[in-house]
Amino acid sequence: MAGGAFLVFLIFAVPALASTREPPPNYTFKLNVAMAMRHFPWLHFHMQGVGVYEPGVSYVVHFTSLPWFIPKTRHDADLSMIDPLMWPKRYLYQQIGQSGGETIFQLHAMDDPSLHGATVTLGPGGLARHVEAAYSDGTTIDMQVNNSDVDGFLLPVAMKADINEPHLALSASADFTDYAFNSEAKSNTLSR
Repeated sequence: MAGGAFLVFLIFAVPALASTREPPPNYTFKLNVAMAMRHFPWLHFHMQGVGVYEPGVSYVVHFTSLPWFIPKTRHDADLSMIDPLMWPKRYLYQQIGQSGGETIFQLHAMDDPSLHGATVTLGPGGLARHVEAAYSDGTTIDMQVNNSDVDGFLLPVAMKADINEPHLALSASADFTDYAFNSEAKSNTLSR
């Protein structure tokens, strides 16, 4: 994800907080992202994508509309870091603290050497509320996730992030819309 971090952010078992909620069925969604450079030339641009969630398997967004200057290799973004149900197959993690009803976990990717580490704060029900991720190329992401009820499931509806890549600082604001449950789409078809 390093370099493509503009989006956006297993020790024993899934964290106990995550198990307190019923996992949603497969679903698709649209992601609309407004990006802004925080320095000259102060560019503003939009990205749009289609996401697919398969519980415990995949949580991916494929961007269908990107500015011309973003490399084609960055058309997909993995959102598994914001869903603890996805962690057992992707991360080594441990609880490092609790504060005000929130639980803080430290994550290290099992198969992504570009991720130096991440701290994820889970709110009630095991939902990600805050993510701080650091990558080996010096990129950092500080992300806030807002969750809300969508057809009886608590799911992300908005995300804000500050992305600091070497020589590039960006702010991002994303909206998750048009959720469709029990979708036939599969995550492995997104990158085709």
